[in-house]
Amino acid sequence: MFVKKFARRAGAAAAGAALIVTAAAASASASDVRIDQWRADSRCDNDSPYFFCLWYSPNRQGGFWGSSKVAVPTLSGNFSDGHAIRNNAASADNGAGTCDVRIWVYPNYVGDSNVLSGFYGGNLTPNLRNNEASMAVDGPGWVSSCPAVRAR
Repeated sequence: MFVKKFARRAGAAAAGAALIVTAAAASASASDVRIDQWRADSRCDNDSPYFFCLWYSPNRQGGFWGSSKVAVPTLSGNFSDGHAIRNNAASADNGAGTCDVRIWVYPNYVGDSNVLSGFYGGNLTPNLRNNEASMAVDGPGWVSSCPAVRAR
């Protein structure tokens, strides 16, 4: 009897440990892909009020949305053409100067991401296209040490 109880508990403990290891591996496997493909559009450069911009379609086509906030934990609102922003973007620009901008697949800056260098734009990867949920200026030490953010 003791052996059966011990075996059941050991099996349950092993299953729980395997679940924790799997969850940790899944969160550790998030990928960051740099998508720099063109210089930022004038609507999202140093002279604009926006730190980052999204477009509804690839190659900066379709509806436009820009943010003057340095971080948006959950994208919301609409593009200029009326489409909802969250999970509907196909391309992006970085207007944050020398700092990177990062776009994440999940709210609160979690999961796979696409990264844009300062004043560059690009098409989102298939993993994030129409599947983006949060964005932020991603300078060294988060935004606190980004000169472009401090200057505005």
